[in-house]
Amino acid sequence: MLRLRWWWPRGPVGAVLWLVACSGSPTTQDGKDGKDAEKAATSKPAAKPVPAPVPTPTPPTRALPKTLTRSDAEAKAGEIWADHRQSFYCGCAFTNDRKTVRASCGYKTRANEARAHVIEWTQVVPPSAFGAHRACWTTEACRRDDGTAYGGIECCRSADPVFAAMESDLYNLVPVIGEVIEDRSDHALGEIKGEERLYGACDVEVDTAAGVIEPPERMRGDIARVYLYMRATYGDELHVAPEQWSLLESWNAADPADDWERTRSARIAAVQGQGDPQLAGAPAPAPAPGTPAAAPAEAGSKGAPKQGAPKQGKPKAPPKPAPTDAPAPSE
Repeated sequence: MLRLRWWWPRGPVGAVLWLVACSGSPTTQDGKDGKDAEKAATSKPAAKPVPAPVPTPTPPTRALPKTLTRSDAEAKAGEIWADHRQSFYCGCAFTNDRKTVRASCGYKTRANEARAHVIEWTQVVPPSAFGAHRACWTTEACRRDDGTAYGGIECCRSADPVFAAMESDLYNLVPVIGEVIEDRSDHALGEIKGEERLYGACDVEVDTAAGVIEPPERMRGDIARVYLYMRATYGDELHVAPEQWSLLESWNAADPADDWERTRSARIAAVQGQGDPQLAGAPAPAPAPGTPAAAPAEAGSKGAPKQGAPKQGKPKAPPKPAPTDAPAPSE
């Protein structure tokens, strides 16, 4: 900045124009520097961009069963069903390594030969019924180690403890032929008129166009009680259409619980710490696999077999012969 100053000397030299080149007086510059320093001290640093928050599941307000991890639950389910190796819908026997014995139930492959030979553990209440409305399912709320975002059932398993508990709850976990699992999908339950048998003697019908599956009559009560248990245990975490509940209530009434359901419930309660409230009057836990079964109940008693096609049971082993060196029985 240039400033002009006039100086009138006392001598005859006259007026002299004094040109002074300067950048401002010290007082003015010091004041400016002081204001800049004050402004810098009081101003906030630029805000860094904040990443979008990851939805956090709300902790449950009710006590949940002591469920296992998904893999441990499948292993435990294998122990629980060890003396009742029958597929849930079709009643087919299966081996210790979960191979379907199709001749035991007249099962015929519909389309997927490989999965028709294998028994898989799956949920009676499909995961979509308690997962499709959750943030972990509908958004990419999870991150992989490489930073990739993902959502869906995989995210819910790792990020949502309530979902994980519902998926691995032993009451909701049953052995089913792999092909039937594939066709069952997450279809609604219903009764199909004029249905076609797709799996030979296995009385399961699927209307893919309508999105409906009809299970065998002998299993409808079992299915209903699993749904009712899940509702009683997890409340509004379960999203099922109102008309489905009406159907399930009627199935529950028409097909009462049998001895195997009570035995299974008692074994599960010993693991998870909670029993099925619908089977609160169940007897003490059944003996471990290998113990001879009790005599069948008389007709008309509470434990009598269901009407219609009975569930297959494991044949009782013949009595062992007496040792050859044992003394002869006395007369």
